[in-house]
Amino acid sequence: MEKEKVSKGTASSSTHLFSELESKMGKHGGHRRQEPGVLGTPSAALRAETEGGRAKAASAPPLAGAAPRPRPTSPASSSSRRHRTAMPGRLLWGLWQRWRRYRYRFVPWIALNLSHNPRTLRYVPEESKDKVISDEDVLGTLLKVFQALFINDFNKQSDILTMLPEPVKSKYQDLLSVQHPRVKLLEYRHHQQNILKPEEVLYKTLGFSIARATSSLMSAGKGVFVTKGLVPKGVVVSMYPGTVYQKYEPIFFQSIGNPFIFRCLDGVLIDGNDKGISKIVYRSCNGRDRLGPLKMSDSTWLTSEIQNPLAIGQYVNNCSNDRPANVCYQEFDVPAVFPIELKQYLPNIAYSYDKQR
Repeated sequence: MEKEKVSKGTASSSTHLFSELESKMGKHGGHRRQEPGVLGTPSAALRAETEGGRAKAASAPPLAGAAPRPRPTSPASSSSRRHRTAMPGRLLWGLWQRWRRYRYRFVPWIALNLSHNPRTLRYVPEESKDKVISDEDVLGTLLKVFQALFINDFNKQSDILTMLPEPVKSKYQDLLSVQHPRVKLLEYRHHQQNILKPEEVLYKTLGFSIARATSSLMSAGKGVFVTKGLVPKGVVVSMYPGTVYQKYEPIFFQSIGNPFIFRCLDGVLIDGNDKGISKIVYRSCNGRDRLGPLKMSDSTWLTSEIQNPLAIGQYVNNCSNDRPANVCYQEFDVPAVFPIELKQYLPNIAYSYDKQR
Protein backbone atom coordinates (compact mmCIF):
# COMPACT_ATOMS: atom_id res chain seq x y z
CA MET A 1 0.00 0.00 0.00
CA GLU A 2 1.35 3.34 -0.90
CA LYS A 3 1.97 5.94 1.81
CA GLU A 4 1.07 9.29 0.37
CA LYS A 5 0.87 12.56 2.23
CA VAL A 6 0.21 11.27 5.64
CA SER A 7 -3.11 10.57 7.20
CA LYS A 8 -4.60 9.40 10.46
CA GLY A 9 -3.37 5.91 11.12
CA THR A 10 -0.17 4.55 9.68
CA ALA A 11 -1.61 1.28 8.48
CA SER A 12 -2.53 2.79 5.14
CA SER A 13 -1.03 5.35 2.82
CA SER A 14 -2.31 8.87 2.67
CA THR A 15 -2.13 12.12 0.82
CA HIS A 16 -2.58 15.66 2.11
CA LEU A 17 -5.34 17.65 0.50
CA PHE A 18 -6.87 21.08 0.65
CA SER A 19 -10.63 21.49 0.19
CA GLU A 20 -12.74 24.60 -0.39
CA LEU A 21 -14.77 26.10 2.46
CA GLU A 22 -16.28 29.15 0.81
CA SER A 23 -18.58 29.37 -2.17
CA LYS A 24 -15.60 30.24 -4.31
CA MET A 25 -11.88 30.51 -3.75
CA GLY A 26 -10.32 33.96 -3.58
CA LYS A 27 -6.98 35.04 -4.96
CA HIS A 28 -5.06 33.00 -2.41
CA GLY A 29 -5.53 29.45 -1.17
CA GLY A 30 -5.13 31.01 2.26
CA HIS A 31 -2.70 33.44 3.80
CA ARG A 32 0.26 33.29 6.07
CA ARG A 33 -0.66 34.97 9.30
CA GLN A 34 0.39 38.55 8.79
CA GLU A 35 -0.83 41.24 11.20
CA PRO A 36 -0.48 44.96 10.60
CA GLY A 37 2.53 46.30 12.42
CA VAL A 38 3.46 49.82 13.42
CA LEU A 39 6.99 50.86 12.63
CA GLY A 40 7.14 53.35 15.50
CA THR A 41 5.11 55.87 17.51
CA PRO A 42 6.03 59.38 18.64
CA SER A 43 7.70 59.34 22.02
CA ALA A 44 7.40 61.86 24.84
CA ALA A 45 11.18 62.13 24.74
CA LEU A 46 10.96 63.32 21.15
CA ARG A 47 8.01 65.66 21.53
CA ALA A 48 6.96 68.10 24.28
CA GLU A 49 3.75 70.05 24.05
CA THR A 50 2.46 73.05 25.99
CA GLU A 51 -1.12 73.49 27.01
CA GLY A 52 -1.62 75.65 23.96
CA GLY A 53 -0.47 72.83 21.75
CA ARG A 54 2.82 74.49 20.72
CA ALA A 55 6.12 72.78 21.23
CA LYS A 56 8.79 74.60 23.19
CA ALA A 57 12.31 73.65 24.25
CA ALA A 58 14.15 74.70 27.41
CA SER A 59 17.88 75.24 27.70
CA ALA A 60 20.15 76.07 30.61
CA PRO A 61 21.44 79.67 30.74
CA PRO A 62 25.11 80.22 29.90
CA LEU A 63 27.66 80.73 32.65
CA ALA A 64 28.28 84.35 33.71
CA GLY A 65 31.08 86.02 31.85
CA ALA A 66 31.23 83.36 29.20
CA ALA A 67 29.86 83.61 25.73
CA PRO A 68 28.02 80.54 24.52
CA ARG A 69 29.86 78.88 21.69
CA PRO A 70 28.55 76.06 19.55
CA ARG A 71 30.60 72.90 19.73
CA PRO A 72 32.22 72.20 16.38
CA THR A 73 30.99 69.00 14.82
CA SER A 74 32.32 67.49 11.66
CA PRO A 75 29.82 66.02 9.17
CA ALA A 76 31.61 62.66 9.32
CA SER A 77 31.28 62.26 13.08
CA SER A 78 27.63 63.38 12.99
CA SER A 79 26.85 60.80 10.30
CA SER A 80 28.67 58.11 12.26
CA ARG A 81 26.62 58.84 15.40
CA ARG A 82 23.39 58.71 13.44
CA HIS A 83 24.45 55.39 11.92
CA ARG A 84 25.24 53.90 15.34
CA THR A 85 21.93 55.16 16.69
CA ALA A 86 19.97 53.61 13.80
CA MET A 87 21.67 50.21 14.00
CA PRO A 88 19.92 49.00 17.20
CA GLY A 89 16.58 50.16 15.85
CA ARG A 90 16.99 48.23 12.63
CA LEU A 91 18.18 45.15 14.51
CA LEU A 92 15.22 45.22 16.89
CA TRP A 93 12.83 45.77 14.02
CA GLY A 94 14.30 42.81 12.14
CA LEU A 95 14.01 40.57 15.20
CA TRP A 96 10.41 41.69 15.72
CA GLN A 97 9.52 40.83 12.13
CA ARG A 98 11.07 37.38 12.47
CA TRP A 99 9.17 36.77 15.70
CA ARG A 100 5.88 37.80 14.06
CA ARG A 101 6.40 35.10 11.42
CA TYR A 102 7.74 32.45 13.80
CA ARG A 103 5.30 32.75 16.73
CA TYR A 104 2.61 30.78 14.93
CA ARG A 105 4.94 27.77 15.11
CA PHE A 106 5.83 28.34 18.78
CA VAL A 107 3.57 25.97 20.72
CA PRO A 108 3.48 27.92 24.04
CA TRP A 109 2.45 31.11 22.22
CA ILE A 110 -0.23 29.24 20.28
CA ALA A 111 -1.63 27.73 23.48
CA LEU A 112 -1.76 31.09 25.29
CA ASN A 113 -3.34 32.92 22.35
CA LEU A 114 -5.71 30.29 21.00
CA SER A 115 -8.76 32.02 22.50
CA HIS A 116 -7.75 35.27 20.82
CA ASN A 117 -7.41 33.64 17.40
CA PRO A 118 -10.74 32.00 16.55
CA ARG A 119 -9.65 31.86 12.92
CA THR A 120 -7.44 28.87 13.81
CA LEU A 121 -10.51 26.84 14.78
CA ARG A 122 -12.94 25.22 12.39
CA TYR A 123 -16.12 23.25 12.81
CA VAL A 124 -16.00 19.61 11.82
CA PRO A 125 -19.07 17.38 12.24
CA GLU A 126 -18.41 14.59 14.71
CA GLU A 127 -19.34 11.85 12.28
CA SER A 128 -16.87 13.12 9.66
CA LYS A 129 -13.81 12.39 11.84
CA ASP A 130 -12.03 15.63 10.97
CA LYS A 131 -12.91 15.40 7.29
CA VAL A 132 -14.73 18.15 5.45
CA ILE A 133 -15.51 15.93 2.46
CA SER A 134 -15.73 12.15 2.31
CA ASP A 135 -12.87 9.90 1.24
CA GLU A 136 -15.04 8.64 -1.61
CA ASP A 137 -15.37 12.14 -3.01
CA VAL A 138 -11.62 12.75 -2.66
CA LEU A 139 -10.79 9.49 -4.41
CA GLY A 140 -13.27 10.21 -7.17
CA THR A 141 -11.74 13.65 -7.79
CA LEU A 142 -8.18 12.31 -7.91
CA LEU A 143 -9.09 9.49 -10.30
CA LYS A 144 -10.98 11.90 -12.54
CA VAL A 145 -8.08 14.35 -12.76
CA PHE A 146 -5.37 11.69 -13.07
CA GLN A 147 -7.20 9.81 -15.82
CA ALA A 148 -7.64 13.04 -17.76
CA LEU A 149 -3.91 13.77 -17.40
CA PHE A 150 -3.07 10.20 -18.47
CA ILE A 151 -5.15 10.41 -21.63
CA ASN A 152 -3.93 13.92 -22.45
CA ASP A 153 -0.34 12.67 -22.29
CA PHE A 154 -1.16 9.40 -24.00
CA ASN A 155 1.61 9.63 -26.57
CA LYS A 156 4.13 9.06 -23.73
CA GLN A 157 2.23 6.20 -22.09
CA SER A 158 2.75 3.44 -24.67
CA ASP A 159 5.43 1.66 -22.60
CA ILE A 160 3.12 1.60 -19.60
CA LEU A 161 0.15 0.31 -21.61
CA THR A 162 2.07 -2.73 -22.77
CA MET A 163 2.44 -3.81 -19.13
CA LEU A 164 -1.21 -3.35 -18.21
CA PRO A 165 -3.76 -6.19 -18.28
CA GLU A 166 -6.42 -6.28 -20.98
CA PRO A 167 -9.28 -5.11 -18.73
CA VAL A 168 -7.36 -1.91 -17.96
CA LYS A 169 -6.61 -1.32 -21.63
CA SER A 170 -10.28 -1.80 -22.40
CA LYS A 171 -11.16 0.84 -19.80
CA TYR A 172 -8.99 3.42 -21.51
CA GLN A 173 -10.35 2.36 -24.89
CA ASP A 174 -13.82 3.18 -23.60
CA LEU A 175 -12.64 6.57 -22.32
CA LEU A 176 -11.01 7.35 -25.66
CA SER A 177 -14.07 6.27 -27.62
CA VAL A 178 -16.11 8.91 -25.81
CA GLN A 179 -13.67 11.72 -26.63
CA HIS A 180 -12.39 10.46 -30.00
CA PRO A 181 -14.81 8.09 -31.76
CA ARG A 182 -13.40 5.57 -34.26
CA VAL A 183 -9.87 5.95 -32.87
CA LYS A 184 -8.24 2.78 -31.56
CA LEU A 185 -6.21 2.76 -28.38
CA LEU A 186 -2.79 2.11 -29.87
CA GLU A 187 -3.46 4.49 -32.77
CA TYR A 188 -4.43 7.40 -30.54
CA ARG A 189 -0.92 8.71 -30.11
CA HIS A 190 -0.65 9.21 -33.88
CA HIS A 191 -3.87 11.25 -33.92
CA GLN A 192 -2.99 13.38 -30.91
CA GLN A 193 -2.09 16.83 -32.17
CA ASN A 194 -2.91 19.48 -29.59
CA ILE A 195 -1.78 18.38 -26.14
CA LEU A 196 -3.22 20.55 -23.40
CA LYS A 197 -1.16 21.92 -20.57
CA PRO A 198 -1.78 20.28 -17.17
CA GLU A 199 -3.54 23.39 -15.82
CA GLU A 200 -5.81 23.38 -18.88
CA VAL A 201 -6.65 19.74 -18.22
CA LEU A 202 -7.52 20.68 -14.64
CA TYR A 203 -9.81 23.47 -15.81
CA LYS A 204 -11.49 21.21 -18.34
CA THR A 205 -12.00 18.51 -15.71
CA LEU A 206 -12.94 20.43 -12.53
CA GLY A 207 -13.89 23.85 -13.89
CA PHE A 208 -10.99 25.79 -12.39
CA SER A 209 -7.22 26.01 -12.55
CA ILE A 210 -4.65 27.10 -9.95
CA ALA A 211 -1.04 28.21 -10.03
CA ARG A 212 1.69 29.35 -7.66
CA ALA A 213 2.93 32.91 -7.93
CA THR A 214 4.34 35.71 -5.82
CA SER A 215 1.94 36.56 -3.01
CA SER A 216 0.44 40.03 -2.68
CA LEU A 217 0.91 39.79 1.10
CA MET A 218 3.97 41.45 2.58
CA SER A 219 6.76 38.97 3.40
CA ALA A 220 4.53 36.03 2.45
CA GLY A 221 6.71 34.75 -0.40
CA LYS A 222 4.76 32.67 -2.89
CA GLY A 223 1.08 31.84 -2.75
CA VAL A 224 -1.54 29.87 -4.65
CA PHE A 225 -3.95 31.68 -6.97
CA VAL A 226 -7.08 30.66 -8.86
CA THR A 227 -6.10 31.60 -12.39
CA LYS A 228 -9.27 30.56 -14.19
CA GLY A 229 -12.82 29.54 -13.34
CA LEU A 230 -14.56 29.28 -9.96
CA VAL A 231 -13.94 26.82 -7.14
CA PRO A 232 -17.19 25.41 -5.73
CA LYS A 233 -17.55 24.63 -2.05
CA GLY A 234 -16.39 21.22 -0.84
CA VAL A 235 -13.97 20.15 -3.59
CA VAL A 236 -10.31 19.21 -3.64
CA VAL A 237 -8.19 22.17 -4.74
CA SER A 238 -4.61 21.02 -4.15
CA MET A 239 -2.32 18.32 -2.74
CA TYR A 240 0.59 18.72 -0.33
CA PRO A 241 3.63 17.05 -1.96
CA GLY A 242 6.79 15.77 -0.32
CA THR A 243 8.64 12.92 1.37
CA VAL A 244 6.72 11.08 4.10
CA TYR A 245 8.65 10.54 7.34
CA GLN A 246 7.59 8.38 10.25
CA LYS A 247 8.06 9.88 13.71
CA TYR A 248 11.23 7.88 14.34
CA GLU A 249 12.95 8.57 11.01
CA PRO A 250 15.80 11.10 10.59
CA ILE A 251 14.74 14.53 9.37
CA PHE A 252 16.98 16.87 11.40
CA PHE A 253 19.21 18.14 8.58
CA GLN A 254 16.27 18.46 6.19
CA SER A 255 14.39 20.54 8.78
CA ILE A 256 17.05 23.25 9.23
CA GLY A 257 15.62 26.48 7.85
CA ASN A 258 12.79 24.52 6.21
CA PRO A 259 9.32 26.14 6.45
CA PHE A 260 7.62 23.37 4.44
CA ILE A 261 7.59 20.52 6.98
CA PHE A 262 4.01 19.60 7.77
CA ARG A 263 3.04 17.57 10.84
CA CYS A 264 0.00 15.36 10.42
CA LEU A 265 -2.49 14.30 13.06
CA ASP A 266 -0.71 10.99 13.72
CA GLY A 267 2.70 12.67 14.09
CA VAL A 268 3.96 11.71 10.65
CA LEU A 269 5.88 14.48 8.86
CA ILE A 270 5.70 15.63 5.24
CA ASP A 271 8.69 17.51 3.84
CA GLY A 272 7.31 19.66 1.03
CA ASN A 273 10.49 21.62 0.35
CA ASP A 274 11.47 21.61 -3.33
CA LYS A 275 15.05 22.74 -2.74
CA GLY A 276 18.28 21.62 -1.05
CA ILE A 277 18.60 18.31 0.80
CA SER A 278 14.84 17.75 0.71
CA LYS A 279 14.87 17.77 -3.08
CA ILE A 280 17.79 15.32 -3.25
CA VAL A 281 16.12 12.92 -0.79
CA TYR A 282 12.83 12.90 -2.67
CA ARG A 283 14.44 12.24 -6.04
CA SER A 284 16.52 9.43 -4.56
CA CYS A 285 13.44 7.72 -3.10
CA ASN A 286 11.55 8.26 -6.35
CA GLY A 287 14.22 6.47 -8.37
CA ARG A 288 14.46 3.70 -5.75
CA ASP A 289 10.79 2.73 -6.04
CA ARG A 290 10.47 2.85 -9.82
CA LEU A 291 9.47 -0.42 -11.49
CA GLY A 292 10.74 -0.26 -15.05
CA PRO A 293 8.56 2.29 -16.88
CA LEU A 294 6.11 2.42 -13.95
CA LYS A 295 6.66 5.38 -11.64
CA MET A 296 5.34 5.06 -8.11
CA SER A 297 5.27 8.82 -7.51
CA ASP A 298 5.51 12.18 -9.23
CA SER A 299 8.74 14.18 -9.00
CA THR A 300 7.86 16.95 -11.47
CA TRP A 301 6.59 19.16 -8.62
CA LEU A 302 10.29 19.75 -7.88
CA THR A 303 10.63 21.51 -11.25
CA SER A 304 8.93 24.35 -13.07
CA GLU A 305 7.16 21.88 -15.40
CA ILE A 306 4.62 20.33 -13.04
CA GLN A 307 2.85 17.23 -14.34
CA ASN A 308 0.16 17.21 -11.63
CA PRO A 309 -1.32 20.75 -11.40
CA LEU A 310 -2.74 20.00 -7.93
CA ALA A 311 0.71 19.38 -6.40
CA ILE A 312 1.32 22.93 -5.15
CA GLY A 313 -0.40 22.72 -1.76
CA GLN A 314 2.77 23.55 0.17
CA TYR A 315 2.51 27.13 -1.10
CA VAL A 316 -0.99 27.72 0.25
CA ASN A 317 -0.59 30.52 2.80
CA ASN A 318 -2.19 30.71 6.21
CA CYS A 319 -5.13 32.93 7.00
CA SER A 320 -4.85 36.28 8.76
CA ASN A 321 -7.02 38.49 10.92
CA ASP A 322 -7.97 40.50 7.83
CA ARG A 323 -8.46 37.58 5.47
CA PRO A 324 -10.16 34.43 6.79
CA ALA A 325 -9.24 31.01 5.44
CA ASN A 326 -11.09 29.81 2.36
CA VAL A 327 -9.49 26.35 2.33
CA CYS A 328 -8.55 23.77 4.95
CA TYR A 329 -6.54 20.57 4.90
CA GLN A 330 -7.58 17.00 5.49
CA GLU A 331 -5.72 13.71 5.28
CA PHE A 332 -6.62 10.96 2.87
CA ASP A 333 -5.54 7.32 2.77
CA VAL A 334 -4.65 6.20 -0.73
CA PRO A 335 -6.19 2.71 -1.10
CA ALA A 336 -4.05 -0.30 -1.97
CA VAL A 337 -6.08 -0.83 -5.16
CA PHE A 338 -5.18 2.61 -6.53
CA PRO A 339 -4.49 2.17 -10.29
CA ILE A 340 -0.79 1.54 -10.76
CA GLU A 341 -0.65 3.49 -14.02
CA LEU A 342 -1.93 6.60 -12.20
CA LYS A 343 0.53 6.50 -9.31
CA GLN A 344 2.89 8.55 -11.46
CA TYR A 345 0.76 11.57 -10.48
CA LEU A 346 0.90 11.06 -6.70
CA PRO A 347 3.32 13.72 -5.34
CA ASN A 348 4.36 11.81 -2.19
CA ILE A 349 6.77 9.02 -1.38
CA ALA A 350 7.83 7.18 1.78
CA TYR A 351 11.32 7.77 3.13
CA SER A 352 11.80 4.15 4.24
CA TYR A 353 11.99 1.42 1.65
CA ASP A 354 10.45 -1.21 3.93
CA LYS A 355 7.24 0.78 4.37
CA GLN A 356 4.24 -0.01 2.25
CA ARG A 357 3.74 3.06 0.12
